[in-house]
Amino acid sequence: MVYPHAYRMEHTETNTSNNMYGLHAISQSKKIKIPPELLKLLQTIDSMKEKFMQNLAKAIEIKSVGPNLLFRNDVQKMVMFVEEWLKVLGMKHEVFNIGTYTVEGKKCRLPPVILASLGNDPNKRTICAYVHVDVPDPKFQKWDTDPWKLTVKDGKLYGNGTGCGKGPLMCWLHALLTFKMNKMPLPVNFRMCIEMMGHANSQGFGAFCSTKKQDFFNHVDFVVQIDGEWIGHKVPCIIFGTVGNIHMEMTMEGDSIETMKSDMNTIFDSMVNERMEIQIPHYSDSVEQIGPDEEMIYAKIDEFDPEEIRESLPPHKRSWDRVRLLINMWRLPSVMLDKIEECTCPNREKKMIRRHFILKIVPRQTLDYVKELVVKHVQRITKEKNLKNKANLKIISAGKPWVENINSSCYSTAKKAILQITKMEPFLIREQVSRETTNVFDSGLEKKLVILPICARGSNLGQANEHISSRCYQEAIKVLVAYMFQVASLKTKKNVKAKSDKPKK
Repeated sequence: MVYPHAYRMEHTETNTSNNMYGLHAISQSKKIKIPPELLKLLQTIDSMKEKFMQNLAKAIEIKSVGPNLLFRNDVQKMVMFVEEWLKVLGMKHEVFNIGTYTVEGKKCRLPPVILASLGNDPNKRTICAYVHVDVPDPKFQKWDTDPWKLTVKDGKLYGNGTGCGKGPLMCWLHALLTFKMNKMPLPVNFRMCIEMMGHANSQGFGAFCSTKKQDFFNHVDFVVQIDGEWIGHKVPCIIFGTVGNIHMEMTMEGDSIETMKSDMNTIFDSMVNERMEIQIPHYSDSVEQIGPDEEMIYAKIDEFDPEEIRESLPPHKRSWDRVRLLINMWRLPSVMLDKIEECTCPNREKKMIRRHFILKIVPRQTLDYVKELVVKHVQRITKEKNLKNKANLKIISAGKPWVENINSSCYSTAKKAILQITKMEPFLIREQVSRETTNVFDSGLEKKLVILPICARGSNLGQANEHISSRCYQEAIKVLVAYMFQVASLKTKKNVKAKSDKPKK
């Protein structure tokens, strides 16, 4: 079914020639043959199930809350824990001081970044695993189990970091250990990039990585990040895009709270309508158009059931179908408004109000252009409406949207590995969140990035009662091993170049 919407390209009732969104079916078959060497590794993973859970439990016990000074010693314990594993695996590694930041009024060193490598064969592809091993402070959450103790309940592994951070770390380490146990060389060159501030917007990480662009990251073909959730409970997913956002604060300072609130409401009423659609002129002009091939990707995601969220939707969205709801979440601009707050003004003779709002940024919208549109709109409305109070805008944070070409070998190999292990073709999904790391790897380092979620929907990543199913944990290790073989099956750069250099007959 082709759904007509505002951003549909004209004359695209059939498949488009857009390289970004080709048909993504791998094969009519749901099976990919498992070669003997891979089968041997998979059998080892099955035999090590209990041991792999015990290893995860040891990681969960370490209270590695990144930005909190009270846990600084625990962060160092996490560094030592990782280092011990890297030594066991025979990986060369180095721990880097990446600068300072201010916390609780004190200037402190940022938690370090660990870079590790195994193999440097020019005839092999090189993949880099990005992992963060920090976790949020659970004292601000209500856990039903001890967040610092791995608890097995109903086939699920509960603990702070099981699905986000420490779980992914142990999946990679166990995948590498499986090769070592079988005295089998890795089919690829492997790099690992581990940080401790993933839950704190990866402070300092991007600037540090830029200094390693020409050495550590120079020959990396693909970056793999394990994070996020599936859109359902059964079918694995691959994330190929995220939204961006601009978090802004508007303040007004004056003598009358009521007058300022009235002026601020006038500005926001002109900016957003009753349906929370952005009314700023030209705001959506640059939004990337959506064609039928892209809609087909979303139409295949049948584990997303609109009925589960329909009652929570605003009235005008309750009749929308699955595809339209996914497009609205992942591909169209929107805004989220906080309430107007009264706050203390530095000048006690005056009063101040403020309001935070977050603008969703989607592909082909640029941060600078959107910022400029918002500022000019506020200035124009202030002048046209002859408002008595001047609005001041401040950028709290900003992140660009990210999208990857799903037809690239980075994705074809990931899809095949998942299909090979799970016998299911993964859904291709986007996220309604902004990730700092996508900007680091895509824009900063210019590397192909694939994000592989290993947790089913509702795993509470980064929240109270975070968990991952025992089955997902085991299968994730298998998928990573299979992924290395799939990447190794690609033609090397050397072979590709030799073929292209052949004279034409």
